Amino acid sequence: MSKLLPFLLALCACQTPVTTPESFQILEISPREQFTNEPTRVIVRLDQEPRFLVDYGNKSVRMLEEPVLELGSRLVVPLDTYLGHGQFQGTVGPGLGIGLHEARVKLGDGREATFSGSFEVRNPSEQPVQGYWFDSISTQYVNERFSIIIHAEGPNAELFEGRVTVELYRGGVPTGISARTGRFSKGIGTQDLTIDTPGNYIVVVEDDQGHHATSNAFDVVQKN
Repeated sequence: MSKLLPFLLALCACQTPVTTPESFQILEISPREQFTNEPTRVIVRLDQEPRFLVDYGNKSVRMLEEPVLELGSRLVVPLDTYLGHGQFQGTVGPGLGIGLHEARVKLGDGREATFSGSFEVRNPSEQPVQGYWFDSISTQYVNERFSIIIHAEGPNAELFEGRVTVELYRGGVPTGISARTGRFSKGIGTQDLTIDTPGNYIVVVEDDQGHHATSNAFDVVQKN
C-alpha cells in the first residue's frame, strides 16, 4: 500500500479539474405571441453556439445539448432546427392557455435560463381581420331608421368580436355623422342610422388597425 500511495497522489494531481458549464442567456424570442387556436414557428436566440457531433461514416450531423423551450408549467417545444448565429427554431402548437406565460430554455446538459419577457397567448376573437364587407343597402326614406349589416372578413372572421367606426358620406363628402358600433357577434355587426336629408349616400367603416370598407351607394328619398 505504501508503494501505491505515491502513484495515487500523482494520478490525482494530473486529473483535469471539473469545470462548471458557463451560464447562458436568452437574447430574443420572436414572435412573442400567438393565438391559442393556431401553431406558430418561433425563433429563439441565445448568446452561444451549439456543439455538433459529426458522424463521417454515416454522413450525419447531430446537435449536442439540443435546447428546448418551456412555456408555462407544461408545454415543452423542441428547438430542433439551428439557423446559425445562436438562433434556434421550433413550433409552438395550438391549445396553450390564454394569457402571459413564463418562457425558459433548457439545454441537454442541464443548464437553463429564463427569458426576461413573457410569451403571450391571445384569444382568436382578438385576431385582426383582413377587411369588411356590407350587405347591400337599398333605397331608404328620410327620417326613417334603418340598419346596415357589416361582415368581418378573414380566416377567423366568425370569431371577431371587436368594434368599428361607421361614417356617413353624401355626394362623396363627409356629413359629420359617425358612430361606434357595438361589439360584433360571430363576425357580424349592425348599426342603425337615420338620415334627415335626401341625397345619394355611402357608408364607410374603419377599425382600429386601419382596415376599412365602403358600402354600395344608395339613395335617401322623401316618402310620398
